[in-house]
Amino acid sequence: MSVSRGQERDEAELVRRARIRDPEAFDRLVEVYTPRLYRIVRRFTSDRGEAEAIVQETWLRAWRALPQSIEDRPLAPWLVRIAVNVVRDIWRKKKPLDFTDVGGEEDFLQDERPGPEEHLSQKEVLEKLVLGVERLRPEYRMVIALRYEGGLSYQEMASVLNLPINTVRTHLHRAKSTLRRWLETDDV
Repeated sequence: MSVSRGQERDEAELVRRARIRDPEAFDRLVEVYTPRLYRIVRRFTSDRGEAEAIVQETWLRAWRALPQSIEDRPLAPWLVRIAVNVVRDIWRKKKPLDFTDVGGEEDFLQDERPGPEEHLSQKEVLEKLVLGVERLRPEYRMVIALRYEGGLSYQEMASVLNLPINTVRTHLHRAKSTLRRWLETDDV
């Protein structure tokens, strides 16, 4: 979710205005950030309605917390952190989130090394990948989504998840290793 310097200035001005409750500025922030935020949240659930509800709850919480937010921090990681907290709240309530719809996302997980995907059609690999990601532990699914859909750096992921950076790296490494092993052994 990186932005250019000009976008940073525009974002900072919109955030400044939204903090003093300018609804037009907040609406513009919603317009700019919702598509990317939705794609990240969508990785946590295959239910479009649930993903939309999570994004709406994220914006509601953002609106409430914006006046107390730290002014000089980028908005995108802050929003993702709120979305992650919404998802965690759902998980705490034992409401299952699934991960089954990644159609058309062939580049979701890229690996330079040749693997079993050379022997299977792209569709079969994608189906296996979807099943594999669905089976991952929630914290592994979360780092996969933040890294590959959100485009967040390790540092941003650590900040969003409130985890040490090495824990984030470990989760991502284990998630990718597990997926690779499942794909190679047909154990999905």
